[in-house]
Amino acid sequence: MNKKQKMQIKITVSIMIFTLVTLVTWQIKGVKMTNEVETQLSKRVDVLQQEYKTELEKNEDLLDQISVLQNDIARYRNQISEEGGATKLLQEDLKRAETMAGLSDVVGNGIVVTLSDGQNAQLPEGIVDDGYGIVHDTVILSLLNEVRAAGAEAISVNGERILATTEIRCAGPTISINNVKKAAPFEIKIIGDPETLENALKMPGGVTEQAIYYGIDMSIKKSTAVLIGKHVGMVSFKYAQSVESEVEE
Repeated sequence: MNKKQKMQIKITVSIMIFTLVTLVTWQIKGVKMTNEVETQLSKRVDVLQQEYKTELEKNEDLLDQISVLQNDIARYRNQISEEGGATKLLQEDLKRAETMAGLSDVVGNGIVVTLSDGQNAQLPEGIVDDGYGIVHDTVILSLLNEVRAAGAEAISVNGERILATTEIRCAGPTISINNVKKAAPFEIKIIGDPETLENALKMPGGVTEQAIYYGIDMSIKKSTAVLIGKHVGMVSFKYAQSVESEVEE
């Protein structure tokens, strides 16, 4: 075998090796790209499944609302057809509106939360705070937000019914609620599902842990007969006016 033939063989072998390496490299890249595409598709499927689940839950809520409204319509028709039915219906609607507005006494399952200034509150080392161990308005506001989110149907603080217009703010050594000054201890009555309400307050990082951190004494008591009185003050609107809905012909 002469030198020319040997050179040709070397060139041929080099080309074959280069081709083989190229094919293997493309195959590896193809597998990597396939895995990335599958991962992206998998994530997208998870997102779509969650969105689908959310939409199903929304549809179920809407169907429940439709069912309630249909029952109300049927009840209205039956009562209007009866003697004095219209008057009775209006009285029921008025009673329900008064309950929702906090203008009537209510009773039901719920919890009673007591917030007191810490009797043996010891300020953690390195923290300087003259208000440590004292119930501030922010603690009460946090508590109200949590129980409202947990489905509270009626709330009162030291006998003051909590309304949509209720203010809760610091007023010197006291806290102003419905423009009435209240001092600790604060007894907060809440009507709703007792388990859900208690869990909402005891969740990690929630109101209970905040109270402990700030040296406040807090207790939660479940009850099957939480009595919450109506709002006894005046509720007036100076700027807000009702809008009459237009009846389409």
